[in-house]
Amino acid sequence: MPLRKNIVLWLKHSQRETFTPAYHKGAAYTQLADSLAARHNLFFAYDAGSYRGNDVFAPVYEYKNGALLPSPTQTTADAIYNLGNIPQEDFKTLRAGITNTPAFKKFCASKRDMYEYLREFSPLTIPVATEAEFFSAIERIPTETFVFKPNTGTNGAGVCIFEKKNVVITPEMRVTLAQGALVQEFIDTARGIPSICDSYHDLRLVMLNDAVALTHVRIPEAGSRIASYQRGASIRELSVDMLPQEILAFAAAVHKKVSARFPKPMYSMDIGIGTAGLRLFELNGHTAFPWPEFACRNSFIEHLVAHIENA
Repeated sequence: MPLRKNIVLWLKHSQRETFTPAYHKGAAYTQLADSLAARHNLFFAYDAGSYRGNDVFAPVYEYKNGALLPSPTQTTADAIYNLGNIPQEDFKTLRAGITNTPAFKKFCASKRDMYEYLREFSPLTIPVATEAEFFSAIERIPTETFVFKPNTGTNGAGVCIFEKKNVVITPEMRVTLAQGALVQEFIDTARGIPSICDSYHDLRLVMLNDAVALTHVRIPEAGSRIASYQRGASIRELSVDMLPQEILAFAAAVHKKVSARFPKPMYSMDIGIGTAGLRLFELNGHTAFPWPEFACRNSFIEHLVAHIENA
């Protein structure tokens, strides 16, 4: 019988709702907790103060039969699921494995760092911090349409698409410039993906255990070119066997380079097909979880359990 490990789910106190029916993907997160607890000793730890050093957490809450029970003792972790992105980059464990590492989380959070390392897969991207740098950068962009975005951030927040002849810097953009921004070549994905969609798109592939564990396509709402769910895009699950071979080969090449620098990563990549072929838009250090109706939920959870077990 496999050895039962002490697995610690480390998250922020504000994320407690994630494992409840109130959260829109709560069923998938609860299934993960149930699956881990069936094989191992599963504990929840909240915020940075719960880590005492040398793999030890206190206070912790043991997950049993769907309930969180305060543990009377501290827990020494064998594996840590860094769900809350809590530890700093210099965080070290004694023997416990951690997924994802703080270094990889930081890398994924910076679109500039991602571009510098993966530029052969990415649209031309230029960091800007002033209005002068902004206008200089758009002259270097080969497309008449370009993208302005924050260096950090998620869910399409702060992303703008402009035509060079119509660009106007708004007060909100000035704030973003001061915090660090990017000007990026626009990838025209309007022709779609063969056999999948015939419109603007953003294709997400979740990588677990060196394989695609979940994939879905996001389609912008009518009149928009930004494929963010938070900005009105629709989401449709795809099976991996629906993906053209060129997409799987592209994803494998990206993953090979990511894994060379960050062993055993767990992440999602967003890609699209433009007039010049496939391009990588960004990486996300926290993987997307399946929506309640996604058919891949059981297999995704099995992939994730195996990944955490082998962190």
